[in-house]
Amino acid sequence: MEEISKEKLSLKEFEKKPDGSWVCVQNADLMTKSGKVIRVLPGTVFRKGCPLWGCEVAEALDEVSAVQ
Repeated sequence: MEEISKEKLSLKEFEKKPDGSWVCVQNADLMTKSGKVIRVLPGTVFRKGCPLWGCEVAEALDEVSAVQ
């Protein structure tokens, strides 16, 4: 499974919702550890346990938000 590169993940492009999901609020490019770029459009929702494009985006966002 692909992994999101957390070092290049910007929280300003996402908003955490009360149910724990994350929604993209502006165009975002997610970089995977293998170097792929995934373009995410505003309104895209990410939930834990629901990988998108083979990536656990919500989990990566939670991990980044926990250290900031």
